Amino acid sequence: MRGPYRYIVAALLFALAGCGGPSKPKAEQTAGPVPLTVLAETSISGRILGEVLRSPSGLAVDRLGAVYLVDAGNNRVIRFDRDLNPVRDFGGYGGSTGLFNRPDYVCVDNDLNVLVTDPGNQRISRLDSRLNFVSEIILQDDEDPLKFGEPAGVALGGYGTVWWCDRENDRLVILDNVEQFDRFVGDYGYAGGQLHSPEKIVASRDNDFYVCDAGNARIVVYDQYGNFEREMFDRSLKYPRAMAFDDNGRIWVLDSNLGLLSCLDRSGRLLMQVGPVLPGADDRLRNPSDLAFAADGRLIIADTGNHRLLLCRIAYQNP
Repeated sequence: MRGPYRYIVAALLFALAGCGGPSKPKAEQTAGPVPLTVLAETSISGRILGEVLRSPSGLAVDRLGAVYLVDAGNNRVIRFDRDLNPVRDFGGYGGSTGLFNRPDYVCVDNDLNVLVTDPGNQRISRLDSRLNFVSEIILQDDEDPLKFGEPAGVALGGYGTVWWCDRENDRLVILDNVEQFDRFVGDYGYAGGQLHSPEKIVASRDNDFYVCDAGNARIVVYDQYGNFEREMFDRSLKYPRAMAFDDNGRIWVLDSNLGLLSCLDRSGRLLMQVGPVLPGADDRLRNPSDLAFAADGRLIIADTGNHRLLLCRIAYQNP
């Protein structure tokens, strides 16, 4: 880990009226102060557990604060502890069980199951929290070879359901709690719950599902049954590839084409936008692909084109 931005960041933090620290307990959550900007503090790059980080993509954080990163260029998953020290990796290139071919997104649940989408092998691998292989979900149908495409984002719903984005077929696929096909949600188009190139999917605390409908430059929200609820749209977005909730319920959206980071309230109103060069950073975001919040409240961005993770502090306006 290195910190070339620390002097610029320190000056900016001193000039601003406050900064994001550790998250409030859930019982105390409020709308919170309005974000003012995002400051790049440090980065993680170079050799990690024997391999040079290449094209980092999917990110997830479990309830204990461990961070899971898909190192797509090395076809592996890396586990960091809550202090962002790398502790273990898993994977390698190939088609055999436990190997990957262009892994993409990762998600975790409260029981610390880790799901990794593996588009090149058309499957989802299930690992435990220590990155031990558990099982795999083969996304193929022998009777209908074109039924499923390659998986993008994945999320775990209530009662053990698995939702994943079929980017190729412009829809969501829901698997039941024994990982069997249940139903499709959406199809190609724009109106209502239709989709175009869905990327990441995130389950909210109230069991709604937020989908980065990247090809339509918006966020689409479905209820737990797959019914369309609403959309979130801002003209500044071009290809929203990833999103994450903070502890105040705000929605942080990452546009991979423009290198923009946006913060929306739950109604979809734009609160803040910054990028493609973040204050304190030495280069613009290049094809960033995911983001997540660390245990200490900092925002982690997978800056894919620059082969690094950016660790950022959120600065807020005066109350």
